[in-house]
Amino acid sequence: MKHTLLFLFAILLVSCQEEKPLTPQNMILGNWSAVDTTTSFYSKISFGDSRGFEFFPDSIFEDKYGFFSDRFYYNDSVNDPYNRYLRYFGTASKYALSKDSLRLFNPATQKWSLYKVEKLTPDTLIIITNVKDERGGTFIKRTYNTDTIPDFDAIYFYSSPCFGSCPVVSLLIKNNGDVLYNGGYFVKNKGLYKSKISKEVFNRIQEKFKRADYMNLEDGYSAKVTDVSSVDIYFIKDNKVVKTIEDYGADGPNELVWAYFPLELIEQQLDMKKLEIPDDIAKEFKLNTNNQDVMFYMNTRMGFDFLSRLSENL
Repeated sequence: MKHTLLFLFAILLVSCQEEKPLTPQNMILGNWSAVDTTTSFYSKISFGDSRGFEFFPDSIFEDKYGFFSDRFYYNDSVNDPYNRYLRYFGTASKYALSKDSLRLFNPATQKWSLYKVEKLTPDTLIIITNVKDERGGTFIKRTYNTDTIPDFDAIYFYSSPCFGSCPVVSLLIKNNGDVLYNGGYFVKNKGLYKSKISKEVFNRIQEKFKRADYMNLEDGYSAKVTDVSSVDIYFIKDNKVVKTIEDYGADGPNELVWAYFPLELIEQQLDMKKLEIPDDIAKEFKLNTNNQDVMFYMNTRMGFDFLSRLSENL
């Protein structure tokens, strides 16, 4: 009888724990994606209908596109518009949730944005604000199963010029932490650099592309607009390119854009060390090392071959 009572008590205890309602602090955890009301390029590029957040238990959140200065900075001469760039503050910051309000800290402005929480359930978040230049909206919870999606050993990222101030970047990131970077226009670090990232940072980059199910994406996406940037991404496994994706005008799925967008200005988050192009590699690629705009004239494939060849010397 005693054992039976203990068993029933245990079942009752577990049942009570399962029925315990979730708190707002628990419900907000995880990935949230804005509900699309349009698929237009301009909506996506303005970070409205494709906006996304990820909330963590330690009052840290991630804005999927990150935080930028509201004005340009200059590398050298203020008279050269190609030397200007936006300061990038990464994707992570602090948040505070209390009662019916959500506060998000913007490290670029050093200010808190205040949102009224109209609805928060385990799968829906609705926030509104009356502040100019701030966006609220309806968000739905996203869950991802990435266990069966293959890892990659390295990733190559290239962003092309446009008629605006698009960063021109060629970037190779390897799972051993090596980073090779060639910056063209509208970036803080122009020229050839190397850096190092932790395994944790590489895994985070990889996880984002796995959430996009990168191996099953289309090879190309193209928005019906002109004069915008195009990005190319190569995924490398066992020294072979196993998947390539071209995305013109950020027309790809949100998860894809969220994964590659922070790579454009990742150089501002790293300890960059200037590299000189070895004479044999310069000769092999027929590069004039006296030309300050060497990277600008490299196309996608040449940039990949160049950084891959250079990585052999690290």
